Amino acid sequence: RAVERERRRTILTNLRRTSMMRKMVIPLPRRFLRGRHHYQRQFYYFHYTSHLSCRLGNNRHRNFSRTSSIGGSTPDDKAIAFIVSIGHERNVAEGVVKALKSSGISGESMLSMVRSMAGRWEVGEDAGLETLIASVREDLARSEGKKEVKFWCVPSNAWDEETCAITNHDAKFSVLAFEGMSITDVAKFGSGENASVLGEYLDCACSGIMACSTCQVVVDKKWFDIVGNPEEAEQDMLDLAYNPQECSRLGCQIVLDSTMNGLLLMLPKGSNNMMDNIPFDD
Repeated sequence: RAVERERRRTILTNLRRTSMMRKMVIPLPRRFLRGRHHYQRQFYYFHYTSHLSCRLGNNRHRNFSRTSSIGGSTPDDKAIAFIVSIGHERNVAEGVVKALKSSGISGESMLSMVRSMAGRWEVGEDAGLETLIASVREDLARSEGKKEVKFWCVPSNAWDEETCAITNHDAKFSVLAFEGMSITDVAKFGSGENASVLGEYLDCACSGIMACSTCQVVVDKKWFDIVGNPEEAEQDMLDLAYNPQECSRLGCQIVLDSTMNGLLLMLPKGSNNMMDNIPFDD
């Protein structure tokens, strides 16, 4: 098990050293690259590395797919199919289309608007769609009667990294979110109490697909059994995090539920962004 874990860690590290830092260094099959323009190469490069990440065990990685042919008989159906094809649930996609229609978008412009808002989704560059989707998710949570969950965060300067003890209880702040949201979702898109404050502390560089460690949080020891241990794939990313602790978790993998009301999290003093830095010597 230790040998397999070290193998996976080495693959992940080399993947980021070559593909994240130096675009297109990974040797892709020639059939993917022959005669293709730059933006198409970027897509296949991203799809290939995403596929590799899936094979390494990332079960929450989005299932990206090509969208050159979107099904559906109407523009609304095509827009919904497009949103589903990039990894979102159908009820969320329907909510997005409904929200756009209420804003005056209709007809053939619906699909083009959705595509435009998606930005360069293949490489994680959103242009507004993710924010709208987050808003739709919150509306769905309210309509489905999901409960609000209140948790507490301790800023990086209010706890000791060696002992994980809180040094300034007055500095901690509460955050309000709905059940079913991850800590990363709250930081990036939450509209509840102090969600934007949390977003100032967590980078969330990979958009919550467990391909980085910038959303690392440290769970208070009293709460760790409730939150649970990380799976092996998550632990691989935590090994690359900034000063990981025994109770570290990735925020994108902590999904809030009613048992976490009152959860206490400590926010690290820094982060290792795999897009910019490999925390190992060459």
